[in-house]
Amino acid sequence: MTDTYDSAVHGELARLLPLLPVLDAVGQTRHVTAAAELLGVPQPTVSRALARAAAVVGAELVRKEGRGIRLTPAAEQLLPAVRAALDGLQSALDELHERRQEARGVVRLSFQMTFGEAAVPALIRSFRQGHPDVRFELIQGSRQRCLDVLVSGDVDLSIVSPAPAPGRQLDAATLCVQPLRLAVPAGHRLARRGRVRFAEAAGEPFVALERGYGMRSIMDRLFREAGVRPNIAFQGQDSRTLLGLVSAGLGIALVPPSRATHSAVHARELGWVELEIQDSDAVRDIGLVWPKIVGEPLQVRLFREHILREEPADLLDAFGL
Repeated sequence: MTDTYDSAVHGELARLLPLLPVLDAVGQTRHVTAAAELLGVPQPTVSRALARAAAVVGAELVRKEGRGIRLTPAAEQLLPAVRAALDGLQSALDELHERRQEARGVVRLSFQMTFGEAAVPALIRSFRQGHPDVRFELIQGSRQRCLDVLVSGDVDLSIVSPAPAPGRQLDAATLCVQPLRLAVPAGHRLARRGRVRFAEAAGEPFVALERGYGMRSIMDRLFREAGVRPNIAFQGQDSRTLLGLVSAGLGIALVPPSRATHSAVHARELGWVELEIQDSDAVRDIGLVWPKIVGEPLQVRLFREHILREEPADLLDAFGL
């Protein structure tokens, strides 16, 4: 009896195992079309796989509800075990590959311009100390461009500010929350203050990044909260250029903090002064964003986990100017 029973169970498992990624994708998305997009297969393939899985387990797994589907109690009971089985197998494979030093290939990363001077190089350098065979392809640009190339599949990961809320296509995690500063000309009326409220400076001419950049969206929000219409004297695509305009006395700018501990002295030599902003919401959250996909390449997963393990306090200085 035992041999017959085991054979029957193994037969069920053999028929069900190829269908586990489909069940997991449906469980993640709660939608057949979205699951098909996640897996990169036609929608009928997902529907047929669900029907085969239902036949194997002997219970209905999904029911039509309007234009979508609803998972049955049987599916809700089964899905955590499906996720655990896939996670366990993936972990075992990853450990095997890592022991064989097979973490190789390319990681494609997009990031905003200001992150390229220190933060991204530091993250890549520390990662490649343990994975020297992994190569990187880098794309810099505005926040919107970084997210666009992520959604289109041209990159694997993106570091942007502010990070979007997790959704159907993308997942995200906050790496750190960074207080922002006002850069004013060295001879400006506020230059000796050290700390100001944003409303005190809101009536001044500003030099700003163009729309589509993360810092611009934060600046626009601060103006709305202050109830002031912004006076934008100049627009650009690079924070370093904005500081040059500030030094020339052409306006003030909202910028990330300087990484140098003695920045105030050097700033005056360069013609601008960095002021703390007292408003508690004058901050930017910096986040890592990645697509919700099945079968994430090992080198991408390892680099993503490497970034997420970094302490927020250690990242703050690296993400400054």
